[in-house]
Amino acid sequence: MEVNLKILHLVCACLFLGNVIISGIWALLAERTRNHTIISFSNRLVLITDVLFTLTGAVGVVWTGHLMAHSFGGEANQLWIQWSYVLLSFSGLIWIGVLVPIQLKQRALLRKSTTLSEDYWRLSRIWQISGAIATLLPLPIVYLMVTKAA
Repeated sequence: MEVNLKILHLVCACLFLGNVIISGIWALLAERTRNHTIISFSNRLVLITDVLFTLTGAVGVVWTGHLMAHSFGGEANQLWIQWSYVLLSFSGLIWIGVLVPIQLKQRALLRKSTTLSEDYWRLSRIWQISGAIATLLPLPIVYLMVTKAA
């Protein structure tokens, strides 16, 4: 059971990290075209893949990690697990509180007009900066998870 749980944990971590990294790149490349159609397509698919991969991966990582924590004496006894929870929580708060609401506002702006407004670009700058932070926060968790050091 423990090996299967670890494999599931790693798969979920790959889904989560892979999607958060590629979503920012995908959006950036789409916006560089300044083409409304391409940007609309990218926005729609980033929203879909966020639910399919980022959310699924994050829930899976937390669930499997929590189930495996007892093998290490529980999360209260391991600083590396506590730091992992903190980093993932901050990333999740940025995602839920900033990134998704911005994506939905951008989607509304894209549907309302065939031109890219200054409001869209302002939101894009906030999304890129916040997204970079939300993407960097979980990266140290990989180190903590592998080395179990904190």
